[in-house]
Amino acid sequence: MSVGRVIVATWHPQETIVLETIRQMGLELQVILNKGAVMVLPSGINKATGLAAALDEMQLSPENVVGIGDAENDHDFLNICGYSVAVANALPTLKERVDFVTNGSRGDGVMELIEKLITSDLAEFGH
Repeated sequence: MSVGRVIVATWHPQETIVLETIRQMGLELQVILNKGAVMVLPSGINKATGLAAALDEMQLSPENVVGIGDAENDHDFLNICGYSVAVANALPTLKERVDFVTNGSRGDGVMELIEKLITSDLAEFGH
C-alpha cells in the first residue's frame, strides 16, 4: 500500500477489503481502478477534475488538450480532452471511446503520438 496527500493505493484483489473498510468507517471516498491498481480518492476527484483545475488556472480550453491513456481511470479525463488517444495496450473499452489508438504500447505509444504531433500537428489524425 502507498499513501499520498490525496490518494491511497493498493492492488487487486484488495478492493473488497478497501470497500468494506470505507463502508465500515462511513467515509465519503471513491475507489477508482487502474488496471491492477486500486486507488482511493476523495469523492469527485479524478484526472478530469485535476485537468480542469489546471486548465482554469492557465486559462486554457480543454479543446486544446491532447490526452493519452490506457486504463479505467482515464475515461473521464479523455472525455474532456479536445483529442483523445489510447496506447495500443489500453483496455478495449478505452480504445473504443477515443479519437485515435497508437500502434505502440506504453511509452512507445506516447513517443509515437509526440512524434506525430511534432511533425503534423494532428493533420495526420484528420483533426
